[in-house]
Amino acid sequence: MSLRLSDLMPTVVLRSAVGRDAPELARLWREAWRSANPGVLTVAPLAHWEDRARSEFGPPCTALLVERADEALLAFMVLDIPRGHLYQLFVAPGAQSQGLGGAMVQEICQRLCSAGWTLHVATANQRARRFYARCGLEEEAVDLHPGTGRERVLCRWRPDSR
Repeated sequence: MSLRLSDLMPTVVLRSAVGRDAPELARLWREAWRSANPGVLTVAPLAHWEDRARSEFGPPCTALLVERADEALLAFMVLDIPRGHLYQLFVAPGAQSQGLGGAMVQEICQRLCSAGWTLHVATANQRARRFYARCGLEEEAVDLHPGTGRERVLCRWRPDSR
């Protein structure tokens, strides 16, 4: 049986992000992205990540934060619920491999269960690709990210994947 976020409560709290969360969200995003992309020599400065968080994580998207009870940010995800697309899911490096990411995927499945959902993963990010495969997502088309030009693969979760 897989872990759900509700199984972790009250140890962790799931809440919607607000504007004042952008600096801390950007810090975690940059740190987790760097951890997931060790071959990238130069990582954009924190201000870049904060600008992106402010511009990309608002409506129609929903940004959800996972915090410890003491409000320390552990992870976040950004969903476009009307489109059934997960734009971002990042877990702080120190909180990885403890079931939190899988619990977040379960939360996504609950919110988007009727039609399924998709996400893009960098083709070079083998760890993330294995993680999503274990969660029941199937890889489909490969294309280039329109902003970065990096190769990515579309992954799809279907309700019958359970």
